[in-house]
Amino acid sequence: MSDYIDLLIRSEERKGSMLCFGMDPVIERMPIDGSKPLSDEITGYFGRILDAVADRISAVKPNVAFYLQYGGHGLTALRVLVREAKRHKLPVIIDAKCGDIGRTSAAYAGFVFETLGGDAVTLNPLMGDDSLEPFFAYPDRGFYVLALTSNPGADMIQRARLEDGKTVSDRLLELICGWNKTVRSAGAVIGATQNEFGRLIRRIKDTGLQIPLLVPGVGAQGGSYGRIEEILCACSYDRGVVRINASSSISYAHEKYPDLSPQEAARKACEEILDG
Repeated sequence: MSDYIDLLIRSEERKGSMLCFGMDPVIERMPIDGSKPLSDEITGYFGRILDAVADRISAVKPNVAFYLQYGGHGLTALRVLVREAKRHKLPVIIDAKCGDIGRTSAAYAGFVFETLGGDAVTLNPLMGDDSLEPFFAYPDRGFYVLALTSNPGADMIQRARLEDGKTVSDRLLELICGWNKTVRSAGAVIGATQNEFGRLIRRIKDTGLQIPLLVPGVGAQGGSYGRIEEILCACSYDRGVVRINASSSISYAHEKYPDLSPQEAARKACEEILDG
């Protein structure tokens, strides 16, 4: 068992939750003090929310792009928030969707795992396995390879049919399961909003594997935590290696509940997601 798989399982066992919190700063939606350093305001905002929801989530997933848009302030905040998440013993999934030629991927891997200290990363497999190998060189970390994403544009490529009748997503999932046989922490991103979720889970189980899964699309995008939980249960899939992500529905829940503080609203949102 890889260190990352062990980290995932232990976190889910402690929290009794598969919920992953996507920490993506959008300063226009955050009540911040413009007279103070932006990095401090971002870390303070998400740090308080983390304190409020840490017992209801079992991972965090900061999307790098939301921090890069704020330059040095954003990157400083990201590094601090990674440390804050680790203080709560939460696995940190760096959402960067990396995948490039070897040397570039090696640089990305160094940034994600060494500079930021991430426990796992999202990967784009379009350029093939040689673009992923530099990440797999960190065997104690986790890897979520895009298989079927939650956005409407997934239809354009991921559902396209190959000559054998399988979809591109089917082929990607076969590749991911193959990589998992040598890199046990290699897993897949499968969107909660996709009707094929159950079918793809069954395809994984048919291989005899239970690979790590990152399931985006819950909350603001319309996916249901409860429905995903039902499918996993019906397939006897190990909850411990699954993370179901919600981002803005937690981060900006105060917009829905204006009488609550951001941290109080975020906790309420977590409870609603878990109950749904």
